[in-house]
Amino acid sequence: MKPNDMESELAPYGLKLRGVVSLSDDEIREYGFTGQTAVALVGNIGSSYWPEFAQSREYADGEADPLDRWSLRVANEVVLNLNATPIFPFHGPPYLPFQQWAKRAEAQQQSPIGLMIHPQFGLWHSYRFALLIKAADEVVQIEQVSPCLDCIAQPCLNTCPVNAFSTNTYDVDSCAQYLKQTPSADCFKHGCMARFECPVGREYRYVDEQSQFHLQAFIGARMGLDG
Repeated sequence: MKPNDMESELAPYGLKLRGVVSLSDDEIREYGFTGQTAVALVGNIGSSYWPEFAQSREYADGEADPLDRWSLRVANEVVLNLNATPIFPFHGPPYLPFQQWAKRAEAQQQSPIGLMIHPQFGLWHSYRFALLIKAADEVVQIEQVSPCLDCIAQPCLNTCPVNAFSTNTYDVDSCAQYLKQTPSADCFKHGCMARFECPVGREYRYVDEQSQFHLQAFIGARMGLDG
């Protein structure tokens, strides 16, 4: 299967082919991917999928998990014309290692606040699903140094109004409590301020409507957990 074939199927949804990873024999056995040799990662760059998702029936119907349900529908529509099988990061447990595949596909590293940082797109990207395919050629793993190593100011660690982030740790309870109690916070306009202030890939920042959608989903999930 050629990358152009996948890209042409994904383009109407604002989704991007985010790299292809060759699977090891151990991975094929562990995850039961019999007959498949590679994973093609699919996701967004910046707000690329937002216009399509925001006018979808899943976004408008008021039911739970609209973005996951949209991703599920889109993946199943995409593979109608491709010899591929869709898999998802939100199905589990056990969950598939999308972050590990991302490191191999696009030279990504984990940022100090836990999100995967891309050298060009920064923190403004995600993966919605992947396609299991038969790859004819071995895919070479990309090596690249994290842009965080040269970031002296590290605004992601000192911008949060409740200091929820320190290196590789996230105080999710303090974050959620602050959001519940402070509806006037800048976080409600732009989303997580630690993420917003990262200097890498600023031109790919999510539009405010998308950031607000993710924030409200986070608050809703925390309220459900807190009873």
